[in-house]
Order: sequence, then C-alpha cells, then structure tokens
Amino acid sequence: MLAKHKNHDFTIIQRIIDFLDLVGPNVTLSEVASGTEIAPNLLIDALTNWGGASVDDFPKYLSQGFSHNIPLTIDIPHSVDIAPHIHVTDAHDQGLDQIFYNDIYTPFGPALILATQHGICGLGFSAEVGIDETKQDFISRWPKSHFIKSAENLAQYESLLFDDDQTIPLHLIGSPFYVNVWKALLEIPIGCARTYSNVALRAGNTRAVRAVGSAIGKNPISWLIPCHRALRKDGSLGGYHWGLHIKRAMLAYEALQIQN
Repeated sequence: MLAKHKNHDFTIIQRIIDFLDLVGPNVTLSEVASGTEIAPNLLIDALTNWGGASVDDFPKYLSQGFSHNIPLTIDIPHSVDIAPHIHVTDAHDQGLDQIFYNDIYTPFGPALILATQHGICGLGFSAEVGIDETKQDFISRWPKSHFIKSAENLAQYESLLFDDDQTIPLHLIGSPFYVNVWKALLEIPIGCARTYSNVALRAGNTRAVRAVGSAIGKNPISWLIPCHRALRKDGSLGGYHWGLHIKRAMLAYEALQIQN
C-alpha cells in the first residue's frame, strides 16, 4: 500500500487543505484547481493515488478535522484487547542501546521510522518540520541510545504501517502514566475521535486533562498510536506535534478509507 504514494502527492494535499480551509468544502473541482493553481488532471491523479477519493467526495473528506464532522466516540468497552503486540519499558531499558531508523515516504509526506529489537518505538512526520528536526526530536528523547540508519532492519515494518489488517509490534517507552494514555488512544476506532478529557478518563485520571494533553503531544509513535484522533470538546483539532496539516490529512485519509 505504501509504494503507491508519490513524493508530490502530499504537497498537493497540503495545498488543497489550505484552500478548503479558506473557502469551505462546498466547491467544485474546477474551483479547487483554479484556487490552488493545480491542473485538474493532476488533482484527480493525486487524490486518487493518495486516498482513493472520487472527484465528488474529495472536498468533503479533506475537510475532516476542521469542520467538526468527526464522530466523538465514548462508548467503547474497557475489554478492548490492545496488549499482545505491545512491549513496555522506561527510558532506562537496555534494549534502547541500539535504535534503528530509516527515512521513508508515507501518505503524509516524508517520515522517520525507528525500531528496537522489540518493535517500532518511533514514527515521526517531517513535511512541516523537516527530516533533520524530526531526527533530533527522537535523539533528544533517548540521548543515551546509539542510532543506526538501516533500511534492512526497518523493511519488515514499512509495508505494514498503513495496513489495518496487520498487527505491528510496538515498543512503548515511557512512564506508566504516559503508557496508559497511549493505550487509551489505541482504543479509539478508525474514523472516530475522543476528547482530551475522555482520554483522561480512559487513562484513569479524570483530573489530569492537562497532563494527558502533554502525554498525547509526546506520543512517539504517531499514526500507529492515533493521537490525531484526540480533539477538543468542541470538535476542533487542538494541537499536533508534527503540524496540523498532518493531523487534518490523517483524519481525512481515514474517512476515505472507511468510505472506500
């Protein structure tokens, strides 16, 4: 699934989102083409390649994330099973001596994927912040680790990142509180969202909404731990560590996957 995304696709998606943010979703293909100065055939190719969007559907779905259309879901059983593929440690784990990483291209632009012997420990998106800053972000999280660039060690994971039918082993590195918050995020179904306060409830501390927000912002495994599905009470986006273009695009992408 990952291989079909071309490097220029997400740049086009960003331009379309910017335009829809100004004018709203009730526009035609020709209006978007004119407003973004992108040829209609390139728009169609990029949108079809990116998320399978039809010409009629794309304004609706690219507006997800800032038009308050994401269903806020709270009624999910506590028995949701998310544990088998998760390895949990703190930052002093000896398994962090070596962290393998590689630059990849995703539906949301360039990204950095990182893994230990236990599974993926990091996934960061650099379309807005740049790949060097993304790498430094992770180095600052685990400064005692030795980072080794290795496409070979990451190849087993890359083709699975955007395949909902596959289970990917995750290595969660953080305090018990942070890990509880990240596990609460894993309960949120695709195409849905929760408020920060509801995530706090699921993490076991309803009074720690601000701390929960901090834990969400420091989630190291974006997309796979879906912090993009955490919204404010009014349905607005809130923040996103890698930039709001990425969060908006992720919500739109998921809405398209459900539609298709």
